[in-house]
Amino acid sequence: MKSQQALDKSSCEKAKEFVVHHGESEYELSRFLHFHPGGFNTLLGFKDRDIAGKMRTTQHSQAAHYLMEEYRRSVTNNASHDLEKLVDWSKPMLWQVGHLGKRYQEWVSSPVDRRLRLFQSNFVESISVTPWYIVPIFWIPILLTVLIQGYWDNYSYIKQDSLAFLWLMPCFFLGVVLWSLMEYSIHRWVFHHHPPEDSFTLITLHFLLHGLHHKVPFDSQRLLFPPVPAALLGALAYSLIRMLTPLWMLHFLAAGIITVKTKHSYEYMRVFTHMFPGYITYDLIHFYLHYGSPKAHTYFYHMKRYHNQHHFAHHDSGEGK
Repeated sequence: MKSQQALDKSSCEKAKEFVVHHGESEYELSRFLHFHPGGFNTLLGFKDRDIAGKMRTTQHSQAAHYLMEEYRRSVTNNASHDLEKLVDWSKPMLWQVGHLGKRYQEWVSSPVDRRLRLFQSNFVESISVTPWYIVPIFWIPILLTVLIQGYWDNYSYIKQDSLAFLWLMPCFFLGVVLWSLMEYSIHRWVFHHHPPEDSFTLITLHFLLHGLHHKVPFDSQRLLFPPVPAALLGALAYSLIRMLTPLWMLHFLAAGIITVKTKHSYEYMRVFTHMFPGYITYDLIHFYLHYGSPKAHTYFYHMKRYHNQHHFAHHDSGEGK
């Protein structure tokens, strides 16, 4: 009976496998099917077939070939790539990457399909990971709180001027545009600025802020920015901007609030925040581009392909979502 159960289990597992061949090597791609830039259906016709010719004609990048080694099935299946021998994946990664020096950029641009641990402390590690649903659960109540507070703080002014409420919609769309420009700028000129090869601190900081996302693009817990450090960084940014800018600019830049001076006083009318809806939308779309399987030739299908070009072919372009 046990032998039959083991046989049935083995047959079931084998049926779930998606094996392809590349020359003399064999690869099991079931984990990768939904991550493929072309979508799930792109690979279905290649099950149990040789894909060497197809990979040549579609000009797969060096990063794509490197990632393929994660799925190789052979006697050396458990052996690390040469680059991966530079670190110990069984230990927290954050304090290792700074020692990579001139090898860091090559290493971080070579993706793997693995789970990444950053910190030794279980508590610190737990607040460094983010399931996708935490983003709306955490940020939407804050968004609504700021909106309601801004409305009631300025209720008397809104009551006097019926047009004041009409500021909400243009401020919302302006906020989304401003968020997109800000995210693109930070992504392109900060996150993709190569840290000095001899700086342990800057290499570690680069990896913490963005490098880890390129190293482990399929780790679902590392795709979104964790709320706790995001809130701390937001508070720090707010404090710095408050020291450097006047009140009206502080509201606009730091809190994402449009301010309007009334005719009768120097009160400020706060209306819809632009930061939170732009950020929430950005983060959830980003997650979908990695884990979703959009229908072929739809808008999100092309966006997924474009974003994967950024990850696997052109690391220093295609920063926008």
